[in-house]
Amino acid sequence: MSFRFRSADLPVVVVARALSLLGDEVAALTLTLRLQSHGAGPGAVATLFIAALVPLVVLAPLTGRVVDSYDSRRLLLITGLVQAGLCVLLSAQTGTAAILGLVLLLGVGQAVNGATWQALVPAIAGTERLARAMGLTQAAATVASVLSPALAGLLYGRYGARVPLLLDAATFLLVAVAALLVRTRHGLARTTEATGEVNGTPATADQDRTATTGLRFLRADPLLRPLLVLLTVFMGLGSMINVVDVFLIRGTLHASATWYGIVGAAFAVGLLGGALAAGRVRDPQALPRVFITSAIVLASGLAGMSLAGGVWTLLPVCLVVGLANGVLSVSVSTMVMGRAPEHVRGRVAATVGGIASGAQITAYILGGTLGTVLTPREVFALGGLLGLLAPLLLGRRVLRAAKVPGDRVPTGVAADCAA
Repeated sequence: MSFRFRSADLPVVVVARALSLLGDEVAALTLTLRLQSHGAGPGAVATLFIAALVPLVVLAPLTGRVVDSYDSRRLLLITGLVQAGLCVLLSAQTGTAAILGLVLLLGVGQAVNGATWQALVPAIAGTERLARAMGLTQAAATVASVLSPALAGLLYGRYGARVPLLLDAATFLLVAVAALLVRTRHGLARTTEATGEVNGTPATADQDRTATTGLRFLRADPLLRPLLVLLTVFMGLGSMINVVDVFLIRGTLHASATWYGIVGAAFAVGLLGGALAAGRVRDPQALPRVFITSAIVLASGLAGMSLAGGVWTLLPVCLVVGLANGVLSVSVSTMVMGRAPEHVRGRVAATVGGIASGAQITAYILGGTLGTVLTPREVFALGGLLGLLAPLLLGRRVLRAAKVPGDRVPTGVAADCAA
């Protein structure tokens, strides 16, 4: 993954996003432990996870508009400082209602700064190195995900909830500092103020008012439209499986809690390798084939996990599933952000994030429901079957649409997206 950075901005973004994710996951695990220790049931924990995702779904159109209309540095600075303050308040709360309310507000900030960082990466890396930049970003995020459970358990066990939540506050302060260090900027307001132009074109109020929404752009692009369907399917399947995997490993296979952690680590190692491998794909025309292949491998792996006779046989399959997941995530992110015009990238990123979060929420509910009527093996087998059907039904359309340039969209949309 080593390559000469186009600027010093990319390492700052990668580190800032990874540290922020580390803090967020430590906080989420800490809040889960706190709710459980205060007598809250599984419903409260599920509500906690959903509260963090709801703003990404509900506010996606508004979030994208804000990201594309205001200077990225100001947005990241403001959201970083506000979220740090919310985390400090959260560290002093014990009531379930107060915790859920603050988590909901934190989700609003995450919706804004997540889309802002996503919109910045293509401008920083350039189209020719976008896959590598996305791969590096995903790899760093995976490392943070691997470290967070151990760190959360250690800090909570030793200090209680206050210290890990203050750690999350500190990571948001680092995001604010990173915003000041990044020289690359995104946002119509900043560009217009500085140059009177948007991507070299004189900015007008009419252009700002009629700029296409993220959803409209995604639906108009012949490649991204089926990709979005496939992404939704696999995001949903992943979340559905997450609800029952502990029951497969610990209940059906009778593995210990330690082995449950080892299986999760195997998945994370595969995810890291997949992200790095996908980042080395230099030909944009190869990305759709890479995506379809990884989707088929991922679905086959889920089906294979349903047949595991023991935890030892589950480990290599889980490693392959993680590898395919990493490749799928980086390849679809690269295609989406690489084809989106610069001045709508915020809206595209927010829309994709909103759809993915909506799929997760639906899948959490579906997984919980299916888990009451099907065995864990049956849920995994169903997930694998659905995962195989999706790329088989839409794969040919994706490969055919990949031959169409990213800017070849219907006339009305093309006029709105013209830069």
